[in-house]
Amino acid sequence: MKHTHYATLVAIAIATLFQSCTSDDRDDAPQEPLGTYDQGLFILNEGSFNGNNASVSFVDSDEESYHNIFFAVNGSGLGDVAQSMAFHDEEAYIVVSNSSSIEVVDRYSFEHITTITNQILNPRYMVFNGDKAFISNWGDPFDTADDYIAVLNLANHTVESTIAVAEGPEKLLIHNGTLYVAHKGGYGHGNTVSVINTATSSLTTTIPVGDVPDGMVAHNGTLYVISSGKPDWTGDETLGKLQTINLNTNAVTTTTDFAAGEHPGNLEIDNGTLYYTLNGNVYAMGITDTTLPTTAFIQPGADGLVTLYGFKVHDGTIYLADAKDYVSNGAAFIYSTTGDFIRQFGTQLIPNGFYVDNL
Repeated sequence: MKHTHYATLVAIAIATLFQSCTSDDRDDAPQEPLGTYDQGLFILNEGSFNGNNASVSFVDSDEESYHNIFFAVNGSGLGDVAQSMAFHDEEAYIVVSNSSSIEVVDRYSFEHITTITNQILNPRYMVFNGDKAFISNWGDPFDTADDYIAVLNLANHTVESTIAVAEGPEKLLIHNGTLYVAHKGGYGHGNTVSVINTATSSLTTTIPVGDVPDGMVAHNGTLYVISSGKPDWTGDETLGKLQTINLNTNAVTTTTDFAAGEHPGNLEIDNGTLYYTLNGNVYAMGITDTTLPTTAFIQPGADGLVTLYGFKVHDGTIYLADAKDYVSNGAAFIYSTTGDFIRQFGTQLIPNGFYVDNL
């Protein structure tokens, strides 16, 4: 890991944020901000389980941090365990899993629009395709047979249908109108990726992968899936895996095993490089590499990170969330994709994700 001049790297990071925040569906000419939260970085803080203290932080282009912005704008709490967040047109959707709800706000002002609760039960992630959204729901985590994908009509914010799937649907990916669902397993341990036709809202096929698939990215007709493997405390520990799937045939084309006892997580891609996390560190490898890296690309513990809990790579910038001891406010660490430390700033309780407006 390298360290370079702080001011230079901060300038690079802020320039990246501005490029990301102003490139989606806008003219190239400079424009006035569309609202208080138009240009910057959102950090989702899930809060403690049953604590009803989920929140959203925001870092603007001047590096000023604002916490609990949902409450600041709307005068009410967000709910219990903020799981993920997604943008569509002028709206932001905040998935609140333990409250079994999705809060819809104006993405630029954060003013509340509506709360979606009907046919939403323990929601996890959501993606968009045309005029619909698709939301993974664990249902009752103790019931292995009630998991589903909810199909949301974006015009009226109502769930128009559900698609029954295997236990523990987690992260989602849309590619050419096809939905891929990683089944992490809920309170169990899954090992499949479901393939769903979004036009008909029907399950097409299921792809066997490693145990506990934790991340997916698509690039040049290939789906990359990283699986953590079952941990040792299960008494049935299995290997972590990195696999490639041909998106034309849905066939697994390569499988690379991690060493025994290694349980990778997350998966991101940026400029032809894959990034994943393992043992609190960040690893990087080219998409054409045939072997896993043997040394960490970034060791954030050297910069003070305690518990790596959230991870994102976007436009040359790496964002890491530090949950610390899970009862104290967390922190965010920012690096460049050359491995340089840029800055650190505080968050609220248990930060788990980063979202650039107009991503």
